Amino acid sequence: MANGNSNDEYKDLSDNMRHYANMRFAQLTLYFAVTAALITVVFTLDPALPGDLRLLLKFIGVLSAAAFGVMEERAADYWHYFRRRAEQIEIVLGYKQYTDRPVARVFTSTNAARALVWGGMALWLLAAICGH
Repeated sequence: MANGNSNDEYKDLSDNMRHYANMRFAQLTLYFAVTAALITVVFTLDPALPGDLRLLLKFIGVLSAAAFGVMEERAADYWHYFRRRAEQIEIVLGYKQYTDRPVARVFTSTNAARALVWGGMALWLLAAICGH
């Protein structure tokens, strides 16, 4: 048995999960702000930007969506790791906060964030390819 206090580790895990949940929300908020700014600039008709600059900004939209997608995946990985560890410790402590939580299979926060970010990247790619 490892030295240490399971209660302390459990509290740390809960804090870490809260941190990553807040980080994911902040990243998604920032992603929407960046995307809204790019949409406003790229698709403003008066005055319209030169075609080359519009194309460049569309690819910046693709890159920003990819970057936020990677950040979301990594933050989600950490959150899920800490949750699984908390479930293991709950067995020792007799707690049920995470082990008895409602479980969604498809309609999860992680999948919703994936759909938003990766879907946004697909739309930027489509806009760049189709020239609109």
